[in-house]
Amino acid sequence: MNQTNDILDVQVSMGRLIWIMDDETYNQLFILTKRHLNLVKEHLDINTAYERKAQIKDEIEAIRQQRDLIIQQYQN
Repeated sequence: MNQTNDILDVQVSMGRLIWIMDDETYNQLFILTKRHLNLVKEHLDINTAYERKAQIKDEIEAIRQQRDLIIQQYQN
């Protein structure tokens, strides 16, 4: 399978997942997603210091782990 199909499969699965989540869990996932996007935006800013960019990478990894824990609750 190519990368584009893999991405689409993940998007479809996330779409299904959102329908079965309770509101509180959906809100947690939404907040994590919003924070992730804000961090990416900050990281891409040419004025962001190198040290801050390293911190951002760590923060994004922590967000990914939190996201994965939420998703795993619905995969089992």
